[in-house]
Amino acid sequence: MYKVVQKKSLDFIIALFLFILSLPVIIIFMLIIFITTWQTPIIIQERQTSLSSKKIKIYKLRTIKLTDSLLESYNNPSAIMFRQDLKKYVTPFCTWLRKSGLDELVQLINVLKGEMSLVGPRPLTITDLKIMKNFEPEIHREREKIKSKPGITGFWQIFGDRKKGLQNLIMLDKYYEMNKSFVLDLKLLFFTSILVLTAKHSDAIVDLQPNNRKRLKEKVAKLQEILNDI
Repeated sequence: MYKVVQKKSLDFIIALFLFILSLPVIIIFMLIIFITTWQTPIIIQERQTSLSSKKIKIYKLRTIKLTDSLLESYNNPSAIMFRQDLKKYVTPFCTWLRKSGLDELVQLINVLKGEMSLVGPRPLTITDLKIMKNFEPEIHREREKIKSKPGITGFWQIFGDRKKGLQNLIMLDKYYEMNKSFVLDLKLLFFTSILVLTAKHSDAIVDLQPNNRKRLKEKVAKLQEILNDI
């Protein structure tokens, strides 16, 4: 019952509250992005959970001084998790935006439109999914079984280990799919707020996770605490 009624209500109420509260901040962010990049501050990316799922146009604050065609000019699975070759195109302010996860704040619009959830599997770009299907077809088939709406945050977004690649992504996506609940969503939203406030959000471009063993251990410990309490 939670999947149909409670989750939808929780998404809308919290997203509406956060959007109204954060609208002045979003406007300030847009002005800073425009001044520092001289590009449109909001971009729209077409994403899905799998190539067979519904396509949605996701809103994001621009953090890279590049065109979308250059951003998607890659063809290997590791690039889904790490794109540090693009770090030179990210300004200091946009680096902070990405590390805090606040570049995804405008996705609250997607939640209000009913296209996304606050908590759910991470939506990937079409390029990412094509690479996944070509190089890791079994993982893509497993992703096709996930029926949850894509989320702004989620198990992988908080506790994912990029070094373990797509296997880690699908493992955590499947765990959430099987165990999602009102209480679990509240816990994941709580941990998301910690990542935002401490700017320790995992990111493919500016993330230093491979050399940050301490943070990884802390995440694993928190994950274990959550699993023990469910």
